[in-house]
Amino acid sequence: MPKYLHKSLDWGSVQAVGFDLDGTLYDEYEFIAQAYRPIAMKLAQAAGGEVEAMYDNLLQRWLEKGSSYNRLFEEILVDAHVPAGEKSQVIAECLSEFRNFHPQLRLPARVEKMLDWMGARFPLFLVTDGGEKLQRAKVDALGLAHWIDHGNISISGCFDGSIYKPDARMSSCVNVLNDSEILPCNVIYFGDRDVDAAFAENCGYEFARVRLMMPIV
Repeated sequence: MPKYLHKSLDWGSVQAVGFDLDGTLYDEYEFIAQAYRPIAMKLAQAAGGEVEAMYDNLLQRWLEKGSSYNRLFEEILVDAHVPAGEKSQVIAECLSEFRNFHPQLRLPARVEKMLDWMGARFPLFLVTDGGEKLQRAKVDALGLAHWIDHGNISISGCFDGSIYKPDARMSSCVNVLNDSEILPCNVIYFGDRDVDAAFAENCGYEFARVRLMMPIV
C-alpha cells in the first residue's frame, strides 16, 4: 500500500503523516453540491429565474474557477444587474449560509483503508485552509476523529485570517509536530494543490501530490 501512494519514499524513515482536507481526503464537489443548494435559492430570488438553473450555474462556475475564487456569488448578481445595495446584502446572506452549513459527508472506502494503515503506524495530522466552524463540521461529518486527534488539526480560520497555507506557521498548533524527536525531513504531507506543495516545502516536509488519496503521476 505505501508504494501505491508514493513510489520513491522510504517509508521506514517516516515519523508522521499529514493531510490536506478538501480534494485530498474526500471529493470537495460532494460538499459544494450540498452547500450551494440553499444558496441557489437565495440567488435565484434576488436575481430572478429558476432555482435549478441558478444551482447549475453555481456548480459550473465552481468547477471552472475552484474554491479559492471569492467573487462567484458577486459575479452572478452583477450579471443579473442586481442593485449594489441589495447585492451586498445577498452576498452576506450567501456567505453566512455557506460558512454555517452542516454537510453530510463520508470518506471513500479506499481512503478509510489508507488511514487505517497509516494510523496504525504513524501519528497523523491535518492542515487545512478555511473557516474554523465549517472545516470542523467537515471533519466531524467525515468521522476523522477516528484517526486524527483534535490537537493534531490546524485550520487557517483559527488564526483569524492572518495565517494560511503555504505559511509554515500553520503547523505550529499541531501537537505531534511539536515533538522534538520528529524531524521535518521525516514528515510526509499529502495534498492536491500547488499551495499544499509550497506549504510542505516551507516546512521541510516530503510532499506527495494526490487527489482523493490517488497518486497523480
